[in-house]
Amino acid sequence: MKARIIIGANYGDEGKGTVVARYTKQSDNCLNILTNGGSQRSHTIVTEYGSTTFKHFGSGTYHGADNYYSRFFILNPIQFVNEYQSLIVKPNKIYRDINCMWSTPYDVMFNLITHHIDNKHNTCGMGIWNTIKRYNSTKTINFDTFMTDKELAYKYLNAVKKYYETQLETPKSWKNVWDSAYLKTHFIEDCKFFNEHTIPIDNINNLSYDNLIFENGQGLLLSDRGKDEEDRTPSNTGISDALNIIKDIDKDIDITAHYVTRPYLTRHGIGNLTNECIKGNITSDIKDDVNVYNEYQGCFRYGQLNIYNLYDRVVADTGNINYEIELTHCDEVDKVSDFKKVFKKVNVYDSPII
Repeated sequence: MKARIIIGANYGDEGKGTVVARYTKQSDNCLNILTNGGSQRSHTIVTEYGSTTFKHFGSGTYHGADNYYSRFFILNPIQFVNEYQSLIVKPNKIYRDINCMWSTPYDVMFNLITHHIDNKHNTCGMGIWNTIKRYNSTKTINFDTFMTDKELAYKYLNAVKKYYETQLETPKSWKNVWDSAYLKTHFIEDCKFFNEHTIPIDNINNLSYDNLIFENGQGLLLSDRGKDEEDRTPSNTGISDALNIIKDIDKDIDITAHYVTRPYLTRHGIGNLTNECIKGNITSDIKDDVNVYNEYQGCFRYGQLNIYNLYDRVVADTGNINYEIELTHCDEVDKVSDFKKVFKKVNVYDSPII
């Protein structure tokens, strides 16, 4: 069995989707594992039909990979339904760990409400932090228990709603949708759809695939390392979660970590960005049509990349695992020779974004 772990080397937006799609296309009998985070990820690939962005699905979906949501991934039934219906190619099988956390509409709405109050560009607006904090401070049930009884489902959603109401009075502009009975009914219907299209499992060792492609979200410089920091993401973005999943598999596995980077740095949202500059100081050839201003994360930011600092964080993360560098956007900035002086194995890509 071959396992490839695709990891963002910086602040995210390095081109992980393109790398996952390439290795999936080259692999037979492939399982695309969404390792960490949730549907705040936004991984774009280019197909003959144009660009396609994956949030709740793996970027290998288009090339025939089955999907698996690991226990470190946060489910969002609403996003799943919306994205599933738009997929050109749908996975044959979609597995989910029975221990996944899952978000309700109230987690997402509370995220959006507090964002508008704080007016900070530090969120993707998907309720990820809120879901985690709620799980850590209240009594929760897993998704399969939620689906066993309609009365229980309504009772649970009302409890989640009340949990947030104790923290903040609902603004008038949100009151109608927040108090809507239809919201709960519609969400339960989405949960039914999600339940019908996914397969719950309690052990990945029960699955039989020749190739595992772990698709991490975000990047090494965004890992919160167990801290609650507003400019970080609430998960381990490096190799550790994938290795913990691999430990559950009772087979000989050839593991390679793939660290994805542009020749320069990029970042969404607030927080430190080393060697920040305007993109024109890097090159005039950057054409990033997907990464544009949005109200939740603000402007897309750029910085100069120090290759030796990159080497240090990759080595610190990978440990004794064999690794390769996936260098994207090489048609914009030609630093291939510089990377090959530092890293033993460098795979080269042009810009993955149309």
